[in-house]
Amino acid sequence: MKSGHSKSHIQGEGDYDSAKKYNEHARAFVQAGKVEQAAKAAAPHNAREQEDMLKAEAEGRSHAKGRSHAAADQGTPGRQKPAKQAPGKHPQGRNPDPEKLPGR
Repeated sequence: MKSGHSKSHIQGEGDYDSAKKYNEHARAFVQAGKVEQAAKAAAPHNAREQEDMLKAEAEGRSHAKGRSHAAADQGTPGRQKPAKQAPGKHPQGRNPDPEKLPGR
């Protein structure tokens, strides 16, 4: 079954048109020399803003895959990873003998 969309209109993680537009705009922004100005405007204006930004950053990092140990040492919230266990393995490391079914 064919769809009426060409490859350039694929949505989701493969939205090529949007990625191209983003890259063009980001390149133009950098070339216009607006990066330092935007960074200064985004900087915290007081101690409370700085604290809020640091908390938000720590929260975001706690959700990141492969987060650093430094974030864990600072007591940031996060989920513990479940213990990995191969399917069909016995919890104590022994593999029990498979049951023989009659007629096989």
